[in-house]
Amino acid sequence: MTTSSINFDGIVTKVTDGDTLDVMTGEGDTITIRLALIDAPERNEPGFNEAKSFLTEQCLDKTARVDPDNNQGLTYGRTVGVVYCEGVNVNEAILDNNLADIYQNFCDISEFADANWAQEHGCSNNRSDDSDDNDEKEDPVESGSSINDNRVDISDTSKDLDCKDFDEKNIPVGDDDPHNLDADGDGIGCEG
Repeated sequence: MTTSSINFDGIVTKVTDGDTLDVMTGEGDTITIRLALIDAPERNEPGFNEAKSFLTEQCLDKTARVDPDNNQGLTYGRTVGVVYCEGVNVNEAILDNNLADIYQNFCDISEFADANWAQEHGCSNNRSDDSDDNDEKEDPVESGSSINDNRVDISDTSKDLDCKDFDEKNIPVGDDDPHNLDADGDGIGCEG
């Protein structure tokens, strides 16, 4: 697999929100991490500032160990994984402090879905693909977030959007990239 499957250490240099942060490795590489199985409040949603502040307090300018999710690897320029800031599993801690929810849509994918903390917060080993269950699940992009003909308005900063929220790849983002979709800074987000 890619090098993104290997655990690594670094210093947290940026906290974007309650589930995304940047880690600078000892080699000087900055790697953006999306916390595995964590669904923190989006911009302008209740709890956004609290979740971001919590992650900032736990991690910013501190030593972090990243355990990438081997079932997801590098996703849209970001490594999905569990982050330990000075020994504290921040994926678990943000859930324990009721500042985020378990990201149910990835319980069937993530290698961490069977971890005690994930099970305690809502992942289960017996999720059903029954249509009744699927009808009740919310779409990751809620209906109030400017979806038109399967398109999402990237200028909408009321939610912190991720590449998985779009049906398309290679989205022009220009100079203003409020959702950090453009990992390599070339003006095109969610390259695939």
